[in-house]
Amino acid sequence: MKKLEKYLPLLVLIAFLPILVFRDFSISNELRYLSIADEALRNGHIFTFTNNGLPYADKPPLYLWIVMLGKLVFGTHYMWFIGLFSLVPALLIMRIMRNWIIADCTLPEKEWRLTSQLMLITCGMFLGLNIFVRMDTLMCLFILLALRTFFRMYQGRGNHKKQSLLFGLWVFLAVFTKGPVGILMPLFCPLVFLLFKREGRTFFRYWNARVWAVLLLLCGLWFLMVYLEGGTEYLDNLLFHQTRDRAVNAFHHKKPFYYYLVQIWPCLAPYSLLLIGVWLAALAKRRFTSDTEHFWSITVLTTFVMLSAVSGKLAVYLAPIIPFLVFLVVSLLRKFQKSVWINATVALPALLFAAALPALFYLANYNEMTYVGQVLF
Repeated sequence: MKKLEKYLPLLVLIAFLPILVFRDFSISNELRYLSIADEALRNGHIFTFTNNGLPYADKPPLYLWIVMLGKLVFGTHYMWFIGLFSLVPALLIMRIMRNWIIADCTLPEKEWRLTSQLMLITCGMFLGLNIFVRMDTLMCLFILLALRTFFRMYQGRGNHKKQSLLFGLWVFLAVFTKGPVGILMPLFCPLVFLLFKREGRTFFRYWNARVWAVLLLLCGLWFLMVYLEGGTEYLDNLLFHQTRDRAVNAFHHKKPFYYYLVQIWPCLAPYSLLLIGVWLAALAKRRFTSDTEHFWSITVLTTFVMLSAVSGKLAVYLAPIIPFLVFLVVSLLRKFQKSVWINATVALPALLFAAALPALFYLANYNEMTYVGQVLF
């Protein structure tokens, strides 16, 4: 068990490599990123982008820089190279959460730690983000690092000045990867946690001058380069149209407030009943016994409410809460007596995974025109 847990990231990487090597780029998102990166390289742009000649300020530069780097190094785009920047962050998230529960003694037993890591890496939305070329997993990594750094400061671990600088850096990198949600989670989740602990007056001890200095300095340099390269119109598009206009009466992906109440179920499949059921039962019965469990639960609830309040919605926006919810529920499971309901919610995913491989072979043999048959076989 100890060796399996130690080498789990390597085993997961090996398991995903065939998909990274043999899968082609999807038409909807992945080919668009390649086209945008190619246009930027042709135009000599670094901070401003175009899509078929039209300004593209939808995404910050970091992930597009990775795509551009692959083209510069290899002369063409390779799925395995770009895909690694989705898969490796997922493996790091899995490892950071493991180290978090070890440091806080939340899950002392190796069996439970291994279970939580395997559930995370095979959980619906999180599993999909490990395969497809998107910047969401990278953003989740930086958000996790920011929240973990805050919690270390809250517990008085490490040098506070150094942790403050790191906190600001992780928040900036989250914003520089995907946009405003990169700052909203590290801002509001600690605030709600501190209010819950009746320590709201200490908020600026963590969001202190050093954190703001790092953010303002790095964001200022970024916006200055955008202005010099793309002018006032592009900067206005980046700062206001892509933030304010998405949040209020969104021009893109506008959905009702209850949208995530529906989407959360497929996002957490095949563990939806287990994760949501145990979490709600723990809330009702007050089974949270540590600051870590309280913080993870508050992070999940605060983020869910915050995202629901924003006009523009996509199911993928729920990705940052999945690591916290999975590890929290595995921690809570030990506090519940076994029941028919819990056994059923555990058995269902096991049956689905057991049937997955035979189902893939069936699809490949009897329907060669399917996407699965073409890509995997």
